Amino acid sequence: MSRRFVPVGRHILEQNIKARYHAGDIGTEDALHLFDELLQVAGRSSIHAINCLLTVVGRDCPALGVSLFNRVARSKVAPCSITYAILVDCCCRAGRQDLGHTAMGHVIKMGFLADAIITFSHLLKAICAENKTSYAMDIVLRIMPMFNCVPDVLSYNILFKGLCNEKRSQEALELIQVMVEHGGSCQPDVVSYSTVIDGLLKEGLVGKAYTLFSEMLQREFSPNAVTYNSIISGMCKVHAMDKAEEVLQQMLDRRILPDVTTYNSLIHGYYSLGRCKEVDRIFQEMSRNGVQPDIVTYTIQMDYLCKSGRCTEARKIFDSMISLGQKPTVTTYSILLHGYAMEKSFHDMLCLIDLMVGNGIVPDHYVFNILISAYAKEEMVGEVMHIFTKMRQQGLNPDAVSYGTVIDLLSRIGRMDDAMSLFNQMITEGLAPGIIVFNHLISGFCTCGKWEKVHELFSEMLDCGICPDTVFFNTVMDRLCKNGRVTEAQDLFDLMVHMGVKPDVCTYNTLMGGYLFVGKMDEVSKLLDNMVSIGMEPDVITYNILIDGYSKNGRIDDALVVFREMLDTKGKPSVISFNIMIGALLKCGRKAEAKDLFDGIWANGLVPDIVTYSLMIQKLIEEGSLQESDDLFVSMEKNGCAANSRMLNAIVRSLLQKGEVPRAGTYLSKIDERSFILEASTASLLTALASRGKGQEYKELLPEKYSELLIEA
Repeated sequence: MSRRFVPVGRHILEQNIKARYHAGDIGTEDALHLFDELLQVAGRSSIHAINCLLTVVGRDCPALGVSLFNRVARSKVAPCSITYAILVDCCCRAGRQDLGHTAMGHVIKMGFLADAIITFSHLLKAICAENKTSYAMDIVLRIMPMFNCVPDVLSYNILFKGLCNEKRSQEALELIQVMVEHGGSCQPDVVSYSTVIDGLLKEGLVGKAYTLFSEMLQREFSPNAVTYNSIISGMCKVHAMDKAEEVLQQMLDRRILPDVTTYNSLIHGYYSLGRCKEVDRIFQEMSRNGVQPDIVTYTIQMDYLCKSGRCTEARKIFDSMISLGQKPTVTTYSILLHGYAMEKSFHDMLCLIDLMVGNGIVPDHYVFNILISAYAKEEMVGEVMHIFTKMRQQGLNPDAVSYGTVIDLLSRIGRMDDAMSLFNQMITEGLAPGIIVFNHLISGFCTCGKWEKVHELFSEMLDCGICPDTVFFNTVMDRLCKNGRVTEAQDLFDLMVHMGVKPDVCTYNTLMGGYLFVGKMDEVSKLLDNMVSIGMEPDVITYNILIDGYSKNGRIDDALVVFREMLDTKGKPSVISFNIMIGALLKCGRKAEAKDLFDGIWANGLVPDIVTYSLMIQKLIEEGSLQESDDLFVSMEKNGCAANSRMLNAIVRSLLQKGEVPRAGTYLSKIDERSFILEASTASLLTALASRGKGQEYKELLPEKYSELLIEA
């Protein structure tokens, strides 16, 4: 038998290439030079070395890998199945899936079916990466078997990952079950189960994820730390802490040690539920197992404390983290900064920014937007504009959020020229204003009564291709109704319907409130009928509008019918509903019915508020039931409803008008005890006592500080 002669030089070159490839010692530039050198002397046996060079080049530059393959195809070296697998991979990663399909056709045509599974895998990955997993499923379940190329578990795992990435984890679960029920040689492995469990958890299908995890254990697959961490994280996110603890115990039973990721999930879950004692237990367990907290652990702690209004404690953790050698990230600083912003601790915010910059961390958009938002909430315009300018000075152009916050502030305080100037600047800088920015501006112009600018901005918004939403229409209609421009609000409502924007309960309530404001109860009733006819349920505000409308129009019995209907429906009345009805009944002298409603507040699971008590006490004083009014006042404060300045002044005035000066003196003392202000209308009634010649008589019946008001002229 003769042996084919291989030149020594070529043989050495091929061996050198393969050795360096396996050692990871060939870069792209080097591979290109070696490719040129080898192709000049290549023979049939050179294809293995060529494959090594194609792999290196294709990894960094897939398009160049395709070009090199074409040079191989034109040479006397015949590509093998691995060469075609490399080609398909390069085509797909270069974004030329069409060429990948063509290359796959060559593989089938040339009879490389035994090794085609690898080539198919490259194609499947590319197809799934483009969210075309349904097509990938067709290849695995129909096309591959048609060519006697039996899909392996890798092929299925690619499908599982694609399905889960497309939020189709239920289909992935069904596919796993089909594989198991089929009982063939291709069965799901640990990767299969882990991928689908993770997908189910990300879609919130915790029960199904846990069932699949249990099935995985029953089939004697050994989950790794990644699988355990995934399911523990998923359980914690939906606050299924008992299940998370069960999985943790199974993890320990299998001698797989939890790591910092495991504990971070548990800490986050318990903090989310406010179960701080459990968090302390987890920290102790971490310490016993020698697991050190990382930056994520500290960040979770700080986030919880800041959201709970405990920034001082969060700052201690922040400082201890630094002392332990952990370097805070921009996210860590942002959490503490946001906490200070919620507490309006502006000095601490600025000091933290200085520390951040001093430690070499450049504030990003999110950091600046926290600052801008904090000052904007307090309407501190100078500080907001200073930060806005400082942002640019540090080379960071404001983003849409920055502009939106400042435009909102300027619109709220009526500086519409400045708001429009920023709006135009935003557009000049290439930032597209969204509906929220238009909302702020239009709301501002509505408040100023500049309706021509409202129309102008509305047209501009439509020209920008921004379709107004329900919130937008509700905002403008509310402003129109409060200005008594109900006809225009109705026109806007009609336009809203015409444009296909669906009105919500708030829309109807706004328009009903507008018609009530101008005294058109018939229009209110029509809107209610229209609302019900389209299957929309009135809410408590709708009922309150109707009750208030009927009451103000003297139709008390109609108001009572609506109120009783409210009691019988799922939309239970609020304290405001009771207050409106009680006030209306008292006003028309139906005290007994008002008293029954007052007593019925508790029966409906509600508690009277200061308005309810004020209505009842004022009526009792008016009709001379003074002891009853005093008793009700005492009962009110015992029930935790403390009188405010407005209520006490009103009671004093009512008593003075009834000539009940000693009793008025008792309530004046309460005003003094609570450091409330004596209202001008109350003071004028005291002065009137002196003008009637009774100043000296009443002087000793009132607190000493009011003596000067009783000095007779």
